[in-house]
Amino acid sequence: MTRNSRQVPSGPVNAEPRELLSKPGTNIEGAGEHNRRVVMHVLRVNGSMSRAQIARGTGLAPQTVSNIMDELEHDGFVVAAKPVKGGRGQPAIPYSLAADGAFAFGIQIDQHRARVAAVDLLGNVVARAETALGPGGLQGNLALILSTIGTVSAQLRAVVAPASPYIIGLGLAMPAPSGVHAVQDDPWMVGLTPTHPMVEALQNATGLTVSLHHDASAAAMAERLNGQVAGLDDFVLIFVSYGIGAGIYARGEVYRGHHRLAGELGLVSMQGNDGPEPLERRAGLGYLYAALNLSPSQPDLFDRLEHAVNNNHPVVTDWLTIASRHLAWAIDLIECLIDPGCVVIGGQMPKVLMARLMTAINLALPTLPSGEQTLRPRLLEGSSDAFSVAVGAAADPIARAFDPSFSAIMKSLP
Repeated sequence: MTRNSRQVPSGPVNAEPRELLSKPGTNIEGAGEHNRRVVMHVLRVNGSMSRAQIARGTGLAPQTVSNIMDELEHDGFVVAAKPVKGGRGQPAIPYSLAADGAFAFGIQIDQHRARVAAVDLLGNVVARAETALGPGGLQGNLALILSTIGTVSAQLRAVVAPASPYIIGLGLAMPAPSGVHAVQDDPWMVGLTPTHPMVEALQNATGLTVSLHHDASAAAMAERLNGQVAGLDDFVLIFVSYGIGAGIYARGEVYRGHHRLAGELGLVSMQGNDGPEPLERRAGLGYLYAALNLSPSQPDLFDRLEHAVNNNHPVVTDWLTIASRHLAWAIDLIECLIDPGCVVIGGQMPKVLMARLMTAINLALPTLPSGEQTLRPRLLEGSSDAFSVAVGAAADPIARAFDPSFSAIMKSLP
């Protein structure tokens, strides 16, 4: 993989704990970087815009916008279209983000598979590949994971001009360790910290900056980049896969929690037939796989699941009834505790199963009191694509470099 010398705004920096408790300040350079990010964000969310429209939409001075646009065009991050004639004055020139201005890699790794995606500056998937993983934990499968990254890198170079695309970074998404419920000596459940051994291994092998995320948080990043909640600052994604997690966006940034374990929704205890049990034990797809005698690592998993759904298999019907009731309870809990703009249901499953699950959940949801309805539906159907987590992980390096955020304008404390 090749990176050119183009400089990119640095992303949020996690400072080490210090005895002195303080908030970082900002300066004029930080404000300038923030304004640059604001301009890129308004283009991402709204599409093609003229300089005058950007100035009106952001509240920035026209000269400030002109200076930023000149920089972005010079750096290859925006492209100008043909002038559009309107009323009086000079024709307006529409600008849009350059899809090939930058690329990022995203990787999802769990106990069963590794999925790798390369996305462009707009969040479009340009290349992707996956592989089944064997025994041996992370280290035992490292060579296989690196080989899959190499496959995607070769695909990217084959379809993008120039042949040495600008790679901004690599996002890694994995299941979070289960907090107080953690399984001892599980080689896959290692704390999601910057010192994670896989982060160091990938950085050494690729030369790219690697960021690490909970898989549900990564799926939420994908939804905000180009999904149902594109540009929305406050929402919660309930991610239904082998287990269940939640990606939480608050004020435009992922909320990770004190131990970086926010969103362990699947481990919340519920009353089962034989006493308390985790939510994901009955509402996660792991239960459905086991009941249908399916392995999460088999290549035709989605095809077999889709066949079972289309034939109204009684196991699927039973799972939908139980899972929808439990998930409706979780949605009600989230709405009461967090008050998000909306809740999104996403996951990794055949689209027909996601559609059935959404219908069942909507029927199980308690009705909102009169007067509490909003313009946006309270529940949205998110992505069910198998690569959604990898795409979300790839979205993080792009967001760190280009999206406006409070942490992006703060000075790094020494």
